[in-house]
Amino acid sequence: MRYWFLPALLTLFGLLSILTLSSIAPELAARQLLFFVVGGGIFLSVSRLSWKQIQSLSFVGYGVTVFLLTLTLLISLQTRNTARWITVGGLFALQASQLAVPLVGLYISTIAQNIKTMQLQNFLKLVASILLPAFLILIEPDLGTTVVYLISVSVIFLFIPTNPRHIFSLAALGLIGIIFSWSFILKPYQKQRLTSFVQPTADTQGASYNANQAMIAVGSGQFLGRGLGEGSQSHLRFLPERQTDFIFASIAEEFGFIGSVLILTLYLLLVLFLIRIALNSRDQAKNAFIFSTITVLTLQTFVNIGMNMGLLPITGITLPLLSYGGSSILTLCGTFGIIQAALIEQKKELTLHLS
Repeated sequence: MRYWFLPALLTLFGLLSILTLSSIAPELAARQLLFFVVGGGIFLSVSRLSWKQIQSLSFVGYGVTVFLLTLTLLISLQTRNTARWITVGGLFALQASQLAVPLVGLYISTIAQNIKTMQLQNFLKLVASILLPAFLILIEPDLGTTVVYLISVSVIFLFIPTNPRHIFSLAALGLIGIIFSWSFILKPYQKQRLTSFVQPTADTQGASYNANQAMIAVGSGQFLGRGLGEGSQSHLRFLPERQTDFIFASIAEEFGFIGSVLILTLYLLLVLFLIRIALNSRDQAKNAFIFSTITVLTLQTFVNIGMNMGLLPITGITLPLLSYGGSSILTLCGTFGIIQAALIEQKKELTLHLS
């Protein structure tokens, strides 16, 4: 495996994101470039750390996550009746929930590494550590991110010798959480987004508007696309959130089927590369963290593209590495920096073994 492969893929994603934004939202392209430049610095800095150094910071990372999620609820920027962002020096809005998967995942995988057999006490400690950030994200409210977070972090339990009854209990808690959220947390407009998926043509000017406009954009791109800067849905503002939630629809409209396949190919290459790193590692914590990252990357990509094509309900999940957003870009660059550090250490260990 090559050291350069992961940064090369991140660079390609960055170029595609900036190119797309320069067409559909030119005022955001320069900021996105800045996010990727800063993210590149974070990637390089983190990748120079040893795995032991990274693990030693995992508890601090967990504490920072809980602190920022709590702070978000207290002083956050209110947008559409939700509290998800903290303004940082007027430069960008920090979405603390983006930090939850990598930092909590790293913390849980570090703890789990020292567990030989899963006793009830250990199980409850891990579950409580996972549920606290989940609850804080849920009451923002952000059901989509909560579900992605819970699934991605829960993957770590596959790398721990766990009693099947514990897994059943975890699944039951998840089901109870979904029912509770539907009954007491979600706002009426959020419920309408989910229910409109069943009948997308029932309210084309209301709850189903976003989904229908996205499907129109995807279909109008046809095979080769309308061309850069020629997408009518995004440029005439028929397509809402064209720079974030529906950036895939914007890409499909301007670059067509060919551009969409290119995007899917890049994601596939990224996931396969991460799987290869995990399979070549004998460290349980590394494997758990990498597969947790693979899960969140795959889930977000699948859900975002699915809702852009009318296959899934609108959930507000952005497209990793392509959608506009500083929190997402910086968090992902830091996450991949951790994986790059694991890869570098893995190759050093292999070199020492061979010599």
